[in-house]
Amino acid sequence: MSTSIPIAAMSETGPNAGYEPGLNRYSYLVAFFVLLTLLAGAVVTSLIRPISPVPGAQPPAWAIVFETWHRYLGLFTGLLIAGQALWLMKSKRHAGLSRFGWIAFAVLVVEAGLGTQAVIHSLSPLTDVLHALLGQVSFAAVAAIAVFTSQRWQKGPTFIEDTWRPSLRTMAFVLPAVVLLQIILGAAFRYHSASVLWHILNAMVVLLVVLIVCIFLVRQFPAHPSLRPAAIALAGVTSVQVFLGFATFLMLLLFPESSLQVIISSVIHVGNGALVLAASVALAMEIRRNAIDLRSQTGH
Repeated sequence: MSTSIPIAAMSETGPNAGYEPGLNRYSYLVAFFVLLTLLAGAVVTSLIRPISPVPGAQPPAWAIVFETWHRYLGLFTGLLIAGQALWLMKSKRHAGLSRFGWIAFAVLVVEAGLGTQAVIHSLSPLTDVLHALLGQVSFAAVAAIAVFTSQRWQKGPTFIEDTWRPSLRTMAFVLPAVVLLQIILGAAFRYHSASVLWHILNAMVVLLVVLIVCIFLVRQFPAHPSLRPAAIALAGVTSVQVFLGFATFLMLLLFPESSLQVIISSVIHVGNGALVLAASVALAMEIRRNAIDLRSQTGH
């Protein structure tokens, strides 16, 4: 495996150039409420859409009430995302990010529509899978905006030479892709469209890819101000996610699906999965920003 050599920091724009503390704090608030909405949705799914449904069984009345409040929370979160997009449009430094805000808002609207239709009309499992997937994508999008508006991002990149094969810039696409596939497989199992075996096998692939990239970055660039912390964060939440996955599967074997133990472990697993996707996107952003493949540019 080839190594990369840090080269001089370039394009520094000053410690606080372009940094808007209010916008950044608001972006983290938006990300928090999107994650909270995801967690509430996971609770609703556990109560209303069990993995092994009992024919003719009706969900408890309080579960329907909780589902209603989940919709209200989603509506409030959508308004927060719209406010974020408007703030970005008015920002002199971050106006270009407003399209990401509106994309996140559109994704949340489509996701909410799919969720409502699935509950009311009991549509196909594909609708449920898309609903779960779009929620995760929405969180990753608003988390990316929080990174874009952070003080560290405004300080500019610290360039490194990328001599890996495949390149680090290529792995920046692979990382979120394998995590996104894992989310799809997990949702497919949850809604009776795929075996849990595929979800477990891909979890090993995700863990392997994440650890290889993250360990390499930490060892080769121990002083890099953004790649190292992003790599440590992704490796940490991914390792926790694998443990939570096996813990949830064990809970399903030991306890009834409607038990508090299973619901709690499932909800935490879904929430941490959203953190894994967001962390993989954040690391991919940092790699694409800081890694330069000089050989491809010089032809040597």
